[in-house]
Amino acid sequence: MVAASRFWTTAASLRRFSGAAVAGLVTFAVILVSSHLRSTQQNNYTRVAYAWLHGHMWIDWPGRWMDAVEYHGHYYGVDGPIPAFFMLPSVALWGNDANQTTVAILFATAATVLAWLLAERLGVTDLATKVYLTLFFVAGTDVWWCAELGDVWFLAHLVALAFILGALIELTGKCRGWLVGLCLVLAAGARFPEIAALPVFVWMLWTGALSAHRTTRAERRARLRPFGIVLACAVVAFIGYDELMWGTILDIGHTVYYHADAWGAPTGSPFQITYMPYQIYSFFFRGPVLVEWLQHVQWPYVKPDTNGLALTFTSPALILTLLARTPRNVVVALWTATALVAAPSFLYYLNGWVQFGMRHTLDFLPYLFALMCIAVRERLPNWGIILIIWSGLVGAWGVWYWNSFVRTGG
Repeated sequence: MVAASRFWTTAASLRRFSGAAVAGLVTFAVILVSSHLRSTQQNNYTRVAYAWLHGHMWIDWPGRWMDAVEYHGHYYGVDGPIPAFFMLPSVALWGNDANQTTVAILFATAATVLAWLLAERLGVTDLATKVYLTLFFVAGTDVWWCAELGDVWFLAHLVALAFILGALIELTGKCRGWLVGLCLVLAAGARFPEIAALPVFVWMLWTGALSAHRTTRAERRARLRPFGIVLACAVVAFIGYDELMWGTILDIGHTVYYHADAWGAPTGSPFQITYMPYQIYSFFFRGPVLVEWLQHVQWPYVKPDTNGLALTFTSPALILTLLARTPRNVVVALWTATALVAAPSFLYYLNGWVQFGMRHTLDFLPYLFALMCIAVRERLPNWGIILIIWSGLVGAWGVWYWNSFVRTGG
């Protein structure tokens, strides 16, 4: 009986994973084709990995078109270091010619698989609903667009996205503290705003709110102990990294960059309340632009503003998150995580700069996606399907426009 039970449990798990695997393979194929097998010139992480392999922290800076900060006579990348670790194998083989875009596509594929599995863990059983949710996740957001370009910031978003989804999936299952902590650390090491969700992860680990298993207080403490150890080790590692990079235990990279940037200021912090109105406009109101010359409409008639396009236009299906009601404590926790992780983006001096959509949304997309799953696990309304299809078509339009008019080369 035990052997038979294990067999059917394994078979059911394989059936569930088969859907996720198909979603991942389709995503990989579509993004790979749309990328035209290009290798991004904004390959900062390739250059960071190359620098590490040659025993220094400063990068081989190719010119002003690549974002880097000059500090004590050398140029440094200022973004979180974790994506560079995943560039090491290919950089060891091909040096600065390693294809960073391919790694971005792989992380987008992994994130898609994890999104499908998270939807199942949160109670979405209908196949069509899982397909629609995954379609939105890939095409209705900046996941597809970021992956097919693979630039430094886009790879960072995708790495963080995948690891936060991994942490949420672990919280729906065994709740192993060390694994949740490792996923959070790796995500925050790619995109620093992710660390703002730390209190929510602590609460989820302690309560097991996403898991169906009831535990004793001793078992809860046992979850938090390895979680805390992983975070403590990460703090020491990042302090050491900053000391090697800047000669101080503080991460001063973004501040130095802000002071040198023409769009920044010579003094002060890159995070200020005065930037919030611009960010609110960018996230919710910035619309597409009419293509015209001398008052005559030109092909392609309408184009995205290359400084961003509001979620209102690109991802209206996010409104489904408002349908999430129960369990109330989980819904509140996910909205809290969303607000905490989004806060730095609403205070930052740039909205993501040259982009389709609002790429900073990817930092808190895992929590919004979880809310969408909870909202539609019983029924996906017809108007929700329409909004998902709209979001996916807009995402495809963004990829087409960028390949046709902005990033036309390799």
